[in-house]
Amino acid sequence: MHKDISSYETCPNLDPLMQDLDQFGLTKHALELDAYGLTVIPPELMGTDNDFPDRLREAIIRTCEKRNNIEIGDYSTAEPEAAKSAFRNSWYLLQEDDVFAEAATNPKVLTIARWLLGQSAMLTGHTWIIKPESAGGLGLHSDAHGIPPGGGHIAHVANLSWLCTDYAGADDGPTVFVPGSHRYGRATLPHESSLESTPFKVVPLHGKAGSLAVWHGSTWHGSTPRKNPGLRVTLVQVFMRMHMRPIHQWNREEIDPALLERFPELERILGLESLYPYREHNDHPERVGPFMKTGTDPFA
Repeated sequence: MHKDISSYETCPNLDPLMQDLDQFGLTKHALELDAYGLTVIPPELMGTDNDFPDRLREAIIRTCEKRNNIEIGDYSTAEPEAAKSAFRNSWYLLQEDDVFAEAATNPKVLTIARWLLGQSAMLTGHTWIIKPESAGGLGLHSDAHGIPPGGGHIAHVANLSWLCTDYAGADDGPTVFVPGSHRYGRATLPHESSLESTPFKVVPLHGKAGSLAVWHGSTWHGSTPRKNPGLRVTLVQVFMRMHMRPIHQWNREEIDPALLERFPELERILGLESLYPYREHNDHPERVGPFMKTGTDPFA
């Protein structure tokens, strides 16, 4: 009689994951993540209520309006001007509405996150993307910021994004991917990042509202301009392996300025000028470049 290998209980961290993948119907999606570095899990597999994408989208828009003192209104007819400040103050959402915790702790989310990142996977970032009509695209890039080439075949970071509106076609301004690019183990080089001139074939993300789009942190992706009216709304969930969290979180306010004056190299080695931890919005765009260089240069 056939027995699943997981039933022999030889790999205590892997065995329950294999069983959950089978139970939840996610084995194909786990295979796509290994092979292509991305997958889209449809709503019918996510096990959510029918109103879940509506509740999530409404919570995002409500939080955005409150935090940025703007009025967006109906997402399907919102004008671009109404969402011009929608990218600001978009992080740290868990305590705004229970639906954000519901999104993060969905059993299928946790199973696929742990498949990529291990049982110790941590939710390290929670933000939204609200993309209005006429919004531009974004060049190809990797999410594995700070990880140099040669960082190993494993995923150190993963993006698990809930689609809160339909990604139905090119005019929605969808995310696009280079399948298999996670195996290159580095970020894009300048001549590879432009969607107009990249030598790599890109494929669009298509999915219904309520789908979960998942990709390996090293998978190259970008987005195309949006032409359709209304808003494209997404909840981005960033998960990381445990080792990505620092032992100490050095804060400038906790360190005597006189000590920094006597030992100026501390500014650098304590990460006081680092891009991370990322706050509500980026007050220091000059820090982005040095941080991203590590993705293509192990000595950066």
